[in-house]
This record gives sequence, C-alpha cells and structure tokens, in this order.
Amino acid sequence: MTNTDKSRLAIFAVIVAAVLFLAVNIIAQTTFSAVRLDVTEGQVYTLTEETIPVFQDIKEPIIVRVYFSQNLAEASPRHGVYFQRVRDLLSQYQALSGGMLQVQYFDPEPFSDVEDRAVGFGLQAVPLGNLGEVGYFGLAATNSTDDQEVISFFNLEREAFIEYDLTKLVYTLSNPEQPKIGLITSLPVEGGMSPGMGGMGGTPTPPWQIMDQMRDFFEVERLDLTLDQISEDIDVLVLAQPDGLSDTAAYTIDQWVLAGGKAIVFADPNLESGNPPAGGMPAPADLAGIKTLLGAWGLSLEEGVLAADIKAAVRVNTAAGGRPEISDYPAWMNLQADALNQEDAITGDLKNLTIATAGVLSVSEDSGLDIRPLIQTGTESMEIDADKVIGLPDVVAMFREFVPSGERLLLGARVSGLAKTAFPDGRPDDDITPMDGEAQAEHRGEATDPIQVIVVSDADMLADRFWVQESNFFGQRMVVPTADNAAFLINALENLTGTPALSSLRGRGQISRPFTVVEELQLSAEQQFRAKETELLSRLETLESDISAIQLNQNGQGEAAISEDDQLTITNYRSEILATRKELREVQRGLREDIDRLEGTLKFLNIAGVPIVFGALMILVAVWRRKRAAASTTSTASA
Repeated sequence: MTNTDKSRLAIFAVIVAAVLFLAVNIIAQTTFSAVRLDVTEGQVYTLTEETIPVFQDIKEPIIVRVYFSQNLAEASPRHGVYFQRVRDLLSQYQALSGGMLQVQYFDPEPFSDVEDRAVGFGLQAVPLGNLGEVGYFGLAATNSTDDQEVISFFNLEREAFIEYDLTKLVYTLSNPEQPKIGLITSLPVEGGMSPGMGGMGGTPTPPWQIMDQMRDFFEVERLDLTLDQISEDIDVLVLAQPDGLSDTAAYTIDQWVLAGGKAIVFADPNLESGNPPAGGMPAPADLAGIKTLLGAWGLSLEEGVLAADIKAAVRVNTAAGGRPEISDYPAWMNLQADALNQEDAITGDLKNLTIATAGVLSVSEDSGLDIRPLIQTGTESMEIDADKVIGLPDVVAMFREFVPSGERLLLGARVSGLAKTAFPDGRPDDDITPMDGEAQAEHRGEATDPIQVIVVSDADMLADRFWVQESNFFGQRMVVPTADNAAFLINALENLTGTPALSSLRGRGQISRPFTVVEELQLSAEQQFRAKETELLSRLETLESDISAIQLNQNGQGEAAISEDDQLTITNYRSEILATRKELREVQRGLREDIDRLEGTLKFLNIAGVPIVFGALMILVAVWRRKRAAASTTSTASA
C-alpha cells in the first residue's frame, strides 16, 4: 500500500468515526433519553415512589410557565446548570402526568411583552451589570380555575430543595381543597410587637415561618383557649403551647379526641420563644389543662426537670467570669436521625431536629395505650433542674457538671388505643353553661375507636431561630431550613389527615454530614479541659481566699503593716496564681492541638491523598510495563 492510499484510508477512517459518533449520539438521545444513572447519596436526582402519584393523579390541566433569561446563564453559569436541572425535572413530571401538565419556556427579553407577563406574575428581576440589564429565572403555574402558584426566582440556596418546591407547587394546584387544621396556641406565631425598653414602643416581629408551611398544605383556623365546641370540619387539632387552656376547653378537646378527633400537642415546660412582658421575666406557663389531657393519654411531663444531651449539644456563644466563651449547651439539642423513630412515617425520612430546653415525658405503665417513641435523646443524656436554664443559664457550669445517665429520655411520642376520659365526672363546673341532661347523656367515658394523638415536650422547636435561616434577596424574604422541625409538623399533619403526599421529600434536601470523629474529639477535649479547669479554678479561689485572709488580719492597716513573712506568703501565692493561670491556658492549648492535628490530617487526605494514590498506581504500572517489555525483549533475543 502506497503512502497516498494510507492517507486516504486515514481520512476515510476519521469520517467513519465522526459519522459513528453522531449516530451513537442520535440513537442514545432518542432511545435512552429516559435512562438515568443517579449515583448521588440519597438518590437526589431520582423521583421518589411516593411523589410519582402526585403527577399521575392530576385531575385538571396545569400550565407551568418557566421564564429564564439567556443573558443570566451567560452572566452566571451556575444558574444555567440550575435551569437545566429544573427543565429536566419538569420533563419527568410532564411525562408522568399523561398530558395534564403542560410546560412552556420563555426568554423575557427587555421591554418585551414576555417580560411584562413575567412581571405581572410577580417574578423577581435581578440586576446583571452596571448597564441596567436584568435577568429572570422564575416560574408561574395556573390551573383551570385560575389558581396561581409562583416561584419568583430560583435561588441557588434552595437548589437542594428544588424537587420538593416543584412537587409542592403542582400538588397545591391539583388539590385546591385542603384539609382544615384547628390551631390553639399562645405562641406569637402571627408576629406582633416585642416589648420595648421602659415601656416604650417595641420592635415588630414577623410571622413565624411555620405558619406559611402549614398554610401551603392546609386551611388553618385559629381557635380560642376557652372554646366549648369544635367545628365538624376540623380535621386535626394542633395545640401549640396552650398556656391557660380553660377546663371547659380541655373537656371539649377530651371528648373530641374520644370521638375520633386527632390532635398534635406541643407542651413546653420552659418556653423560650414567647414574647416576654415589658420590664420583667415571663411568668411560668399554665399548662394545667393540657397536663390533665396528657394524663388521660398515658403521658406526663416530669416536674422541675428538663432534658439535656451532651453529645447532641448545640455550640453557643456565652460568657463565663466576664469573658466570652464558646461552649456546648446540652439543653439545646441538635438530634440526628438515630434519635428519631426511623420506622414511623412521620420521622422516618427526617435527618435532624433542633430541640430547646424540652421537658421529659414519662409513660404511665397502667394506661393500656400503645405509646411509641418518635423523638428521644441519646444515651449521653441527663435530666437537669429547670431552675438552671431560667434567665441567663451558666452554660459552662452546666457542661462542667454534666453526668450522662446512660438512658434515653422521651421527648415525643405517638399515642393510640382506647383511651378513657380525663373527666370521669363529666364537664367541669365553670362559668360556662352547666351540662344539661342531653349533654350529660352524650358524655363519653371511653373511646370506641383507637385515639390518634402525637405529643412533643417542646414548643420552641416551632420558632424560626431553631430551624430556619433567613436572608434578604432583593427585598424578598428567602428561607433555607437548617433542621427538619417544620417537616416534622407537616409530616404529622399529613399522616393524621391521610394525605402523606410529600412526606418523603421534606427531609431530602436537608443533608447532614457531621464530622463525628472531630465532634467526638472536640467533646472529649472540652470535657477534659472543663475538668482540669474546675480543679485549677478551685486552686485559684483558695489562693485568693488565703491572700484576702492575710490582708484582713492586718485590720485595715495597709500593706506597709504586713509582716515580712506574710508579704513573702502573698508573693508566693500570687506567683502560684500566675502559674496556675498559665497552666490553664496550656491545658486549653494542648487539647486544641489534637483537634488541629486531626483537621490537618483530614485536609491533607482530601487535597493530596487522591493524587498521591493515583501517582503511586501510575508508577507501579510503569514499572510493571517496563519489566514486561524487558522480559519480552530477552525472550525474543533468546529465540
């Protein structure tokens, strides 16, 4: 074969390769477009089985209009990738809906009709430069009755929750009839005014995010703490810190639950998230009414103690001895999945809950009810006196004195079974109309069907500061969950109302990968430091007390009247104080070095570990190939 033939053959081979490449791509695009390989942890790019029916059961056409500016993708490639993911998800939803979900895409160019429609839907424009250009990346969806749901801008901070946000939007439009929730609470969930200094005007506080979460899926009706009847259209009662619940209201709830009503109770013996009264400490909560009901449901709140867990403790900024400190606060707990019942539909998909100064639930052994734990502490727990957390708690002392009990404390439970009434004598006497003969005849002494009640010994977990992080995005309130507190409540409501459509999605974007080795080392180091600190502080206190005693013995005659022996003793004591304080700093520095050393090792492995391993493998392969080539040459020469 001549060189010309070889050249022609090479060109022909390149052409054939190019044609094959294009053909493979076309075939793959048309044949395998539905085939996906999701290798992410938690399968975040794969639709869950529970959410597929949401799109298969759409009963009326839904039109989804996505507005995405191409100049936004040019200015921010991450938004371009994000848009592709949104498009990919909507494509899957569209295929599942059987034609009931229509998706339209628009590029809202400046001063166009499309931009006017985007603005009309309430989409958020973001500036792209100094020349006044703006970009859009939002969505507006409508159903046949002109109900409308909008995502004003797909913020990157919520990318992990995109499947949940889109599914919730479609679910809301396809199910306009929402279950009804009756809310009884003394919490400032609707916002209001915090008290100002000296009785002056305070600061406005926004509504709690938990209310928005509830209203996304349910119709919420506020009920009074003194109610004497419950409407038949209420599906579930939520009693969130019912401070001052009247006897009549407690009786009405008791009878409603025995008749088949469902309830969720948040009863907190040490509430931290209420609006304090002007110029004083908040009064202790009056939970007598709800405690009466809990007794009938086989549970009770232990008096005078709160739950704490040293391993789940939240690190906080505090002050000790007039200086700032960072310490673990065992009464504030960030409970991970192992503290939640993974076999229950409410908590099975949750990753973590943040609980603050929760009470301890006790189970009555003779209630005869089925009481299943939903939330518990770990075994590194302890019951602490409630008095220690009132006002400004000494966090460092609490940590220093912590002694794990080795037992798990109950913080949340699901109750079912044939409960008996908390009011065996009928409706209690109060200022409401006494029970007549007909009402007395309707009094229920026992449930005929198993009751369904969920009880949690903390209400602070509903407050924003314990589960959500807020930011301002061009004037709009952007929220990103940091814990699954809201998901717990919504899952519980859906479970009790029988509409658990999105429960498996709520914990999905909340990925928690704690550095358990670092955290355990840090906890051990701090425990050692606090023990040594206690010993050294005790020595310091003794030395300072001894110096004071010597000075007092001089009866106020001044340092000049102190004897030489006492002067020498004081000097020695002061030297020892300085040495003790130095030793204290050295202990802290030495313990911190263990953590720094581990962090350095982890950084080295993350940055250089893979290149080193890969390089070593390449060297081994090169040596092996050289030896193989040498052996082949020797064999050929021998032949």
